[in-house]
Amino acid sequence: MAYKDLRFDRGDGANRTGLADRILKGEVFVFRQALQTFGLFEMWDQATLRGIAKSVGQEAADRAARNGYHRIHEWVSPTDIPPMTDAVYDEVEPLADKFLARFVKGAFPDVQTFYYERSPNVRFHIPFDLAAAHKKEFNKFAEAHGQGKIAAHGPHRDSWLDCAANGMNLWFAMGRVRHGNSLTLYPEDYVGEYKFKRSGDIQDGEKLHKAVTFELEPGDVIMFHTDQVHGSELNKIDETRFVISCRLSIDKPEFPLVHHHHYVYSGWTGSPLLKPVAELPSMLQPSYPKGIFLRARNKLLPSLQPEESKPNPVPTIGRKVGGSFEIPLADLPVGEVKAISGAFCVARISEDEVIALTRRCPHAAGDLVNGWVDGRSVVCPWHVLPFDAETGQSPCKTLPPLKRVACEIRDGVVLVDPKSVLNARQGDEALATAAE
Repeated sequence: MAYKDLRFDRGDGANRTGLADRILKGEVFVFRQALQTFGLFEMWDQATLRGIAKSVGQEAADRAARNGYHRIHEWVSPTDIPPMTDAVYDEVEPLADKFLARFVKGAFPDVQTFYYERSPNVRFHIPFDLAAAHKKEFNKFAEAHGQGKIAAHGPHRDSWLDCAANGMNLWFAMGRVRHGNSLTLYPEDYVGEYKFKRSGDIQDGEKLHKAVTFELEPGDVIMFHTDQVHGSELNKIDETRFVISCRLSIDKPEFPLVHHHHYVYSGWTGSPLLKPVAELPSMLQPSYPKGIFLRARNKLLPSLQPEESKPNPVPTIGRKVGGSFEIPLADLPVGEVKAISGAFCVARISEDEVIALTRRCPHAAGDLVNGWVDGRSVVCPWHVLPFDAETGQSPCKTLPPLKRVACEIRDGVVLVDPKSVLNARQGDEALATAAE
């Protein structure tokens, strides 16, 4: 099992001793009804409703309270999601010290003090098909708040995004979360090194294991080390995902790249004299002035930044014969996806069925060669988006389908004709001429 379910009573502290240490060593836990256990759900729930009321009106807040956050896209326009999220940030951030002090005391009774990222992360993910027409507004929001808040984030480790490498992620479900709009976690890839881009996204060509996703009820929390590889599903269902996440470190946060985020020391927040300077302890380390220098250099003299890592080449299988491809069936295990050229891949759906299709996901150009087969779908690994083996269509109807091309098994050899497109729309034969 990739993670462990926890269910505790409020007074069951003895069984939580050592839990933080286990998380920091790579274990993943889902603490069911954690916020209700410690009497914390109402604190952030009421803060959220205040933010909704201030930004989009009391009626929207009343409907959220009555019908649940997972339906909020039915009465809040996509254009209102960014300002609404900002308003919820404004209500939630002042409560972070009180909220986390109570949660840590309950969940990790052997932890006395800790450092926490000053601002929690507010995450409203409406269905992708509703958000697709508002990409410009959503990208502008991401420039201010980082990726993953109101749109899907690809696989990453938090330290690639200039966050602490010795921290915990606490991912609190404020509304229900379902397979199809969930967090993605790659626990089999916790150990290992991966190339990544300056943006913090995993580099093209990096192969990950199959992702784990979660189903959560309001008040559940996923707890995992910040250097677990994780991301988010592209929201392909008719529900909004609403989560508030926090990062905290038991010891002084360590920044292997750039010291960027503001961490507050909980040991000083209880004192009126020390609380205004409670960020100072995390700054008293060489990484802080170094971070100031590197951010200034990267902004003013970007040419001096270290060269970005280059993608690993993806090997191809089979051979090109004229305008077609021949691939030994034995070179393609059931459930795997392999490249046959820069443009096309083959996926073995079952013992006697292989399909050939374009390699790049139409959402963010993820390489399906690094994905997997799930039933009768080929799954893009970046945001766990499945494409139907028959039609090439994903559940997101605003995205174009992958192009399927002629493919058959003959005498133990897979034969692919990339010029014969099986699912081309009328007047859309141009892709066939782009075959390599």
